[in-house]
Amino acid sequence: MADGAGQVSMPARLRGAFRGPTAAIAANHPLAAQEGLRILHAGGSAADAAIAAAAVMVVVQPHNSHLGGDLFAMTYKGGTGEVDALNSSGPAPASARLADYQARGTMPWGGPLSVTTPGCVDGWRKLHERFGRLPWPDLFGAAIRYAAAGFPASRSLASAVRGSQKVQPRTYFESIFGHATQAGARVVQTDLARTLEAVASEGAAGFYAGSVAEACLGTLNEGGAAFTTADWHGPGRWEVPVQAAFAGFTLHTQPPPSQGFVLPLAAVVYERLLGKRTGQPAAMLQQEALKTAFTLRTALAGDPGSVDFDAQELLDSATSGTLPNLAPSGRPPRDGDTTYLLAIDSDGNAVSLIQSVYDVWGSGVFVPGTGILLNNRMCGFSLEDRHPNVLAPGKRPMHTLHTYLVTNPGGSLHAVGGTPGAMQQPQTNLQVLDAILRLGMDPQDALDLPRWALGSLSANDHDYGRVLVEAHSPDELTPAFEAAGLTVENVEAWRFGRSYVAVIEDAGIAAAADIRGEGLALVV
Repeated sequence: MADGAGQVSMPARLRGAFRGPTAAIAANHPLAAQEGLRILHAGGSAADAAIAAAAVMVVVQPHNSHLGGDLFAMTYKGGTGEVDALNSSGPAPASARLADYQARGTMPWGGPLSVTTPGCVDGWRKLHERFGRLPWPDLFGAAIRYAAAGFPASRSLASAVRGSQKVQPRTYFESIFGHATQAGARVVQTDLARTLEAVASEGAAGFYAGSVAEACLGTLNEGGAAFTTADWHGPGRWEVPVQAAFAGFTLHTQPPPSQGFVLPLAAVVYERLLGKRTGQPAAMLQQEALKTAFTLRTALAGDPGSVDFDAQELLDSATSGTLPNLAPSGRPPRDGDTTYLLAIDSDGNAVSLIQSVYDVWGSGVFVPGTGILLNNRMCGFSLEDRHPNVLAPGKRPMHTLHTYLVTNPGGSLHAVGGTPGAMQQPQTNLQVLDAILRLGMDPQDALDLPRWALGSLSANDHDYGRVLVEAHSPDELTPAFEAAGLTVENVEAWRFGRSYVAVIEDAGIAAAADIRGEGLALVV
């Protein structure tokens, strides 16, 4: 059945969110969630737990995130209510020239020319420097152990191995993962274990300097790139979040070059539409709001270091109802593969973290001898002259990565969450937050709702006249979209997002894990 605004609803399930009195951890693999919980029990902070879980994720889901990828995080400081945004995404190398890429006709989706400077390890360092309690080396024991001694491959990893044709060097990849085409196969990553040991003992320098850095630069440059040691540095920086009001709460997320502002922008537009169009299906209003937000993102956003674009100013304009009126054009970036996790400690500190190599297996470039997989974030750039997101040396591409925090009117923490999924991220996040914040649903029930997505499975269909709808029974979304004149493509159930969310309640924390993923939400 549907609520007054047409939001699809489901009968309350018996399980609901997991609830505990003091702390929570959620990650998209049980071994990562378990390690985060162990760190919390050992007296670690939310940042410590997030780093430890993130390091395990590199080992157990290497196709989604890796040391050669990037990281964004939102942090909340218990006691003070301070909210901060961490951007640890790397730039294009200084050698990157727009004309050279334009001459190719398109941005390569793989290979050394698709790689930007990785920010993941420096993001861990920045989090630990500001919020860590336990010694840095203590955070990597489980990740090193699983890499060195092995772990059983999950369905997700086995499926990615079967679809890994682009990964190179092929013999190196096959020596590590070639046998892991079915869930349960034991995966050992000896080289990665040594690299993680270097990071544990030397800090971020274990990645950005010494033999590991030399190996990464050698592999990239032998493949046609032109990175220098000056390019290979930690890019992490703390930034002021962007924010907007929705349903009586405040949404906080990362500023550009993250596309995070799409989420609060869509939420503001959606809430205004709810007030104007009483009784119209909520999904239709969300579709219109997201279409508006993505159109503005595509037309205006770029690296703030290179482009005069103020995302907070745009959000303020949306709140006052004075957005630019642009015709929809293009389509949001295609889906990618990513890792999201959250942690909340007993002092009320929280971390909402996302790390990624972008596409499945990133650039497809492994660095022999290190076990490192490199990203393909150069694909985030435009090759159009004078576009705000056009490629330039040392510039950061626009990122699909973002996470969120939600605060109450008084500034106390209300919710922490996020999801992987590239263009799907703000769409899933809006659908989940609408259910939790506006409708007051249990977090797990909100994650269990059917979902939809803008666009089409066809790579040649770039208009907003189509939507993808998960195949659930009963299906109330398809009739609503079709009645509005949109073309619906049904896809398999449990397709969109692998969301995790935690909500602060009077007696503790309610944490939920998406059935679409393979992870856990655990509470203390």
